[in-house]
Formats: sequence, C-alpha cells, structure tokens
Amino acid sequence: MNPSSSFACGRRGSMVARVVAVLVLLAAAFLGEPGHADPSDFQAMPGLWKIVTRVFDHGKPGEPQVAWHCVDEGPDPWAEFAQLPVPGYDQCERVDQHRSSTALSWALQCSGLTDAAHGRVKFDSAEHYTAGVNVGGKDVVQVEGRRYAACTSPKD
Repeated sequence: MNPSSSFACGRRGSMVARVVAVLVLLAAAFLGEPGHADPSDFQAMPGLWKIVTRVFDHGKPGEPQVAWHCVDEGPDPWAEFAQLPVPGYDQCERVDQHRSSTALSWALQCSGLTDAAHGRVKFDSAEHYTAGVNVGGKDVVQVEGRRYAACTSPKD
C-alpha cells in the first residue's frame, strides 16, 4: 500500500468523524429536552389579551365570560396564562409542571378535591392560545386567549 494513500484514507476518516460529531451536536441542540424549557424561551407576545372562559357544568359549557388582561414580560410569563380556575375550589396549587416554548401542562392539588386535576396552556401562535382544566378526566374549564394590542399604561 502506498504511504500517501494511507495518509489520505486517515485524513478522510478523520474528516468523516468530525462531520458526524458536528451533526450529532446539531441534532442535540435542535431536539433538546422539551419538558424543561427556559421561561425566557416563552414565545407569547406581551400586550392586551382578550380572554374568553367557559366553565362546564355536568359536561355542558356555560356562558362565555370575557376578560381583558394586560400581560407584561415578568420573570415568569407563564404565570400570567396559567391562572385557570377550578370551579368550586379556591385553594389550588400547580405541581408537576412540564414546559416547552409553546405549551405548559401541570397537575393541580386542591384542598378538598379527591379526583385528579390537570391544567394545560398551548399557544398555536405568539398571539393566540387555548387552555383548560380537567378534573377526573372531564373538562371543567376551557379558555381561549387572543392578543389585540400593546398595553398603553399600567392601568390597562
């Protein structure tokens, strides 16, 4: 075997190994671990949001309740969107949260509630989301939010 050809094979093998290593690193960076996203990766836009809430009673949706809310870029922006009521329970705590840049899901522990309760918020764009709470596997609250404008003052 010619020494120059073995040198060329060695260089080619080394280059292939480097390319594979770079591809593995890029794949890891893009795939990441979606359950542990940084709150700063949050993709919703701050501003004035119209929030429509429907509370279910025995499986039937109630009248829509409309609220306008100014959302700012606080230290944890998810806190603004994850404040969903659990009908009949005032003292509930979010536990076991899982985040991505466009969704948050969590379990709820409510004083006096024996059934499993879960909440979720999912953004399909930076200006629209759907959310809900289910208790015992049945929806008890559905929410839809849409951003309409920038906030013009702290009193918005």
